[in-house]
Amino acid sequence: MTASILLRIGALDSKNDYTKNHTKVKHKFEKCAIFCMELCLAIFAIIFYTDKKVLRGGVMMEQSIYRAVNTTLIYIERGGEYLMLHRTKKENDCNHDKWIGIGGKFEEGESPEECALRETKEETGLDLSAYRYRGIVTFVSDRWESEYMHLFTADGFEGTLKDCDEGELAWISKEDLLALPAWEGDKIFLRLLDEDVPFFSLKLRYEGETLAEAKLNGRRLEVRHG
Repeated sequence: MTASILLRIGALDSKNDYTKNHTKVKHKFEKCAIFCMELCLAIFAIIFYTDKKVLRGGVMMEQSIYRAVNTTLIYIERGGEYLMLHRTKKENDCNHDKWIGIGGKFEEGESPEECALRETKEETGLDLSAYRYRGIVTFVSDRWESEYMHLFTADGFEGTLKDCDEGELAWISKEDLLALPAWEGDKIFLRLLDEDVPFFSLKLRYEGETLAEAKLNGRRLEVRHG
């Protein structure tokens, strides 16, 4: 839009020969009015319609004022174990050095189930044959972009486990998960999964790495650290 403003002003300049003083004054007034009007429109558009780059905790990120990113998070079960991913290979990763489930961002037009199946295949080489859609986790942070994480568990799969380009895959017993580096709020939804709670909505708000607020189905939970 800025380029459009400059081009239109330039066009007006090229058409004006300034042969008469009153014409010159009138033209300058019109040019100023056009500039002010379009500048206001440009500012309005920037504020209300575009994504903004925000510096949070030393991290530059793209953040929309209207939407969060949709992702999937899948916990594949084998006996009393979950297949976990130790995120160590990606740069600028909010999950760096943490142990999490499998998953990633939606692609255009995907449903949660389609994203879960694709991400599992890409990251592990496995094809899911039995899975459940368990809930939605709203992740809010003062450092990282917000996410709607669509949470799945799966206890049926086929194929051979492969190396993952985002970290190391390992089967971890459910009892040992809480001792591994992870987001504090993961303990909450892992407990909900273990208790077989019906489909739920969980909001987790972080200040830095610290869990500041948790709400289950709209009701505040007590946040305990450590």
